[in-house]
Amino acid sequence: MPRVFTTLRRLAIAAAVLALFGVSLGTSAVPAGAVSDPYEDDPLRLVPFADSVQHVYTDGSDVWEVWICQVPGWTVDVDLADTVANLSAIITPYFQWVSAGAYQPVFRAGGEVTSEDNIPTNPQQQDGLMAPLCQQAVSEATSGTANAALIVVAAGFNEGAGTAGAVCPEPPFSGCTTTYPQNFRYALVAAGTVTATPPQIPQWGVVAHEMGHALNWPHSYGGLNVLPGTNRIDQYDNPMDVMSGGALGAVPVGAIAYHRYVAGWIDPVRVVVHRAGTATYTLTANAGAGIQMIVIPIENERHFYVLGARRNVLYDATLPATGVEVYEVDQRSTVCNMPTGWPSHWPCFATLVRIAQNPAVQGTDGTAHVLAVGTTQALGDVRVTVDAANSNGFTVQVLADRPGFRFVDDDGNPHEANIEAIADLGITRGCNPPLGDRFCPAQTVTRAEMAAFLIRAMGEEANLPPFRDYFPDVARGEWYTPYVERLYEVAVTTGFQDGSYGPAAPVSRAEMAVFLVRAFGLSGGLQPAIGLFADVPPDAWYASHAELIYRQGITRGCVADPLGYCPTVGVHRDEMASFQARALGVPQG
Repeated sequence: MPRVFTTLRRLAIAAAVLALFGVSLGTSAVPAGAVSDPYEDDPLRLVPFADSVQHVYTDGSDVWEVWICQVPGWTVDVDLADTVANLSAIITPYFQWVSAGAYQPVFRAGGEVTSEDNIPTNPQQQDGLMAPLCQQAVSEATSGTANAALIVVAAGFNEGAGTAGAVCPEPPFSGCTTTYPQNFRYALVAAGTVTATPPQIPQWGVVAHEMGHALNWPHSYGGLNVLPGTNRIDQYDNPMDVMSGGALGAVPVGAIAYHRYVAGWIDPVRVVVHRAGTATYTLTANAGAGIQMIVIPIENERHFYVLGARRNVLYDATLPATGVEVYEVDQRSTVCNMPTGWPSHWPCFATLVRIAQNPAVQGTDGTAHVLAVGTTQALGDVRVTVDAANSNGFTVQVLADRPGFRFVDDDGNPHEANIEAIADLGITRGCNPPLGDRFCPAQTVTRAEMAAFLIRAMGEEANLPPFRDYFPDVARGEWYTPYVERLYEVAVTTGFQDGSYGPAAPVSRAEMAVFLVRAFGLSGGLQPAIGLFADVPPDAWYASHAELIYRQGITRGCVADPLGYCPTVGVHRDEMASFQARALGVPQG
């Protein structure tokens, strides 16, 4: 089945939605700084603008008007009455279950429209579902009394797009209305989501996913996977969440605890915020009695971990794993791209919030963030242990001191403070652009990465040259090319004897010693090697460099007794952080 590309995945805010319709934002849509405390509506201070954005449509009935839009080149037969009946029979019970009875989408027939949208018939050309003329036709034909429109584009595949429409974070919505089309709230789904398009059966998970966006739910995704043939992050790598890979199926899986809390479906009294010390909790799964979410603060109300329980029951019966899920929720404005003109003190909110599995994994079906019974995971200075399972959920022990970090994957790493130190200096920007929220501490540093680290540490990034073609294996247009070429110009590298640079090759500790001595102007301190390290012969080409950085306190060796340097071992990114912090005189450990 083709992957679902939600074209409007991070645009469910007024700026983006109004832009789609060629309407500029006015002061009524963005009350410049009018809300002094974005968290004032949430007693636990976890959800920005809880009453005026997140809870607008999530309590009680939510009326969806269903439309069929015929497009050129496709002859898929979609029956409106059958579609409404199926939505009522399949999607309504799903949301009633996931909301514990708090939310009931109501579907009613709108009608049928025709547009001239160009929807590719070649699957290789389908990258999201954009049908602006369908949207325009429905907005003109609707009665204007529903809360949202569900537009079925009669094309024979199964993608979708969804938006929560205009959001106005100030009661009473600063002139915004809650009816379509004035609120711009709709979901687009292709016909393959609601009717059989052989060999595929209907993909109801896609429908639930796009409706989730219309409830202001963001994706959850690790950030380590890139869509094939693109440089875009794959936001569908979490099979446990309907707002990620869990949408890719005939039956939607449930929603993570954070989404349910954001919607108001988990009462704050069923949430524990664990700040310090040791405690044991019974964490229950969706709709269970007792605690349904554990929150572990990282820095402040904008940055925290969330733990939730998942069991193989009802809509979660097909989950690939059961246990306690671990997510990092980050609402810091530096993490998301807040639209120009929105108050600077506002956190990320709605679909802009960054939610990541912890740990994230390569691939799209990993469940390493789901802790089974008997599993312990360190979250910085916090240790979470799943002790036992019962009929409703899991017994969880949390042992915590206060953690804090910039990257989501260096928490508790012995080099964490130095990673933070070089990040503060702009030497590292993470390992997963464009997000930059991961450092990948255990990965071996490549010679390409080495060039970037050193050029930034030397303050030479402003002097990056145009393409010079110094090395045959350093091509024009590669991200690392100007760094490598500047490294050559400042005489830190001469490349290999064959004239190549080897950008993908790992950096050994022997090479690292030479790089550091040259880059940080330490060559004047070089002395004949005396055999300081048991595993470094005094006549080795790098011996004097390794001994110098030991005397300078940049390295402590790799083995204490006898003192060893491990010259052939590759340098990990976390070790590199400490090497550089010490060389720069800013070590934090």
